[in-house]
Amino acid sequence: MRPINKGTWPTKNNSTKKKVFNDWTRAISILKQRTGLYCHLCEMKMNSGFAIEHIKPQESYPQLKSHWSNFLLICPYCNSHKLATIPKKYKETYFWPHLNNTLLVFDYEQIFPHIKPSDSLTRIQKKRANNLIELYGLRKEATSDGSADTRWIEKLKAYKMAIDRRLEYQSGMNQSVNAIVDLAVQSGFFSIWLKVFEDIPLIRTDLIQRKEFHLLNTNCFDNSLQLQPRTTNDL
Repeated sequence: MRPINKGTWPTKNNSTKKKVFNDWTRAISILKQRTGLYCHLCEMKMNSGFAIEHIKPQESYPQLKSHWSNFLLICPYCNSHKLATIPKKYKETYFWPHLNNTLLVFDYEQIFPHIKPSDSLTRIQKKRANNLIELYGLRKEATSDGSADTRWIEKLKAYKMAIDRRLEYQSGMNQSVNAIVDLAVQSGFFSIWLKVFEDIPLIRTDLIQRKEFHLLNTNCFDNSLQLQPRTTNDL
């Protein structure tokens, strides 16, 4: 899962006065500008149709319905799959892409790109990671009516594309680093591309540094672009 940095609460006309989000959809354009055109949870590329996720539901926490810290930018599919009411101690119950280095938290299975907790996590940390996966149905292949989950379809496409580009690159075919990373930008699912190319430094570095993914301001990488905990109490 790609970590994101929403930045500080937006202000009015470069003043110190915070913007008021009585219509929280007005936060969408700011979040797109600051974090890119990707769902904060499943990482699917979206040009339009984004929704604002209230981490703590506005029905239960009306005082937070317009609060910047309570917003995530998500696709309509993740928005419709939320399965539970968030507990008060949500930071201790789940891992979040705006708070934790989720590239250290989540990994993928070997054969298919099913998201899973990283093997390096403790038992309690794996429970937190699984809580988020289950909360938004991030491992679902089908919806309740039996049709294929759009997120799964798009993820499989991105995974196949990344695998094909890797094979072509390794075989010496004319696949430039820029062309490969351009495809990653277009297809979304950054963490899948990073996983597929994790042992090819040129491509890995370009993926991390590509401005469309907005990763260099997340404090998730050290000076050598190796993963690091986001804060002292991250993991």
